[in-house]
Amino acid sequence: MKKFLLLIPVIALAGLGTYLTTIPEATPSSKTETTVLNPQTLFLASEHDLRQIIRHGDTSSAKRLQTSLTVIESKINEQRKNGYAVEKLLRMLHTYQNDSSILTKTFTPLLEQVRQSDQFEQAHEKSFQSSLEQIGLYDLKIAYTDLESLRKEYIKGPTDKTKLEYETHNLHIKQIINELYLDASIEKPLYEYLDNHKHYFDVISNAYTTLQYDRINRLRTNGYAIKTELQILPAS
Repeated sequence: MKKFLLLIPVIALAGLGTYLTTIPEATPSSKTETTVLNPQTLFLASEHDLRQIIRHGDTSSAKRLQTSLTVIESKINEQRKNGYAVEKLLRMLHTYQNDSSILTKTFTPLLEQVRQSDQFEQAHEKSFQSSLEQIGLYDLKIAYTDLESLRKEYIKGPTDKTKLEYETHNLHIKQIINELYLDASIEKPLYEYLDNHKHYFDVISNAYTTLQYDRINRLRTNGYAIKTELQILPAS
């Protein structure tokens, strides 16, 4: 009985310690919420969501994007009530909202394909790079570096020229591999990786064609302009 009574203060102190360690967790969460509602920070988050949709097929980003932009619009309207001239900013934001909404609707049926291609690439990229190092052919490594750069360039700012260059480089790197007469156990994974790389590109390219390049490039240029305008406004 005495032993039991002696344990009570120990248990109480342990419980108090647990309680105290949980208190600080609530404070950052409120700070995070305040930060998220800041239009400058929230717009950066919306741009990140846009990239996640295109590059990774992220469904949660697709759902979150328009909500973020609506909150930004609301915060800008508050600044207008405070006497700030925000008409130009609102016009750009409305165009950005419309373009991003159309992009999201276009990509929604393709998100699973993008996600699968992206996950395959992430899972096999290290082994692909290792194979290139083992083969040790400079032209092969440069060809892949160029291929990767062209896809990134196209995703960021699509043009027919970049698309054609990507397709040409994809054929070129496969031709190099074919002429090496590698063992099938080495050659097959290389082709599979490059086929996935091309499929990943094609899914995005087909969506971009539907959306039209002007819309994609307008999203980028409007994004820069909106960020500049938001920096002029006071943080809220």
